[in-house]
Amino acid sequence: MWLMMWHGDDGYHGEADLLVRTLNLCASHWVSEELLSHPQYQLLSNITNRVCHQLCQFRNSKVRDTDRSNTNTDYITTIQIESDMQELVQLVLSVSSDGIHPDIKQTFLTVAKSFYYSAYCTPETIYSHIAKVLFERVI
Repeated sequence: MWLMMWHGDDGYHGEADLLVRTLNLCASHWVSEELLSHPQYQLLSNITNRVCHQLCQFRNSKVRDTDRSNTNTDYITTIQIESDMQELVQLVLSVSSDGIHPDIKQTFLTVAKSFYYSAYCTPETIYSHIAKVLFERVI
């Protein structure tokens, strides 16, 4: 199902959804076809894919425009991203009886946060953080 979506012509390919599904499988959270068609799950998936797509566009525009200063379009994009991120956080952290396990919901937020991190941090900062986490002693 994901592969068919990925080859679709909807403007973006749902890479975030693939990551969410992969992480859930690795965490032993089986996601049934019934859950995949649940309106709340679909909403989480759609918002996460939209946020991650916007963040990829934002990161790519930053790479292309390294010579120029920020423009109003970057600001508008940032506002859109922030608004969608807030909506995603509210959906994930709200206590509800929608039948979706909180860990599955949290995976959507984790994936979006990783895209957010890569869009707003320089590669040098990311490499530095990875080096600290992997190679420095914790006191």
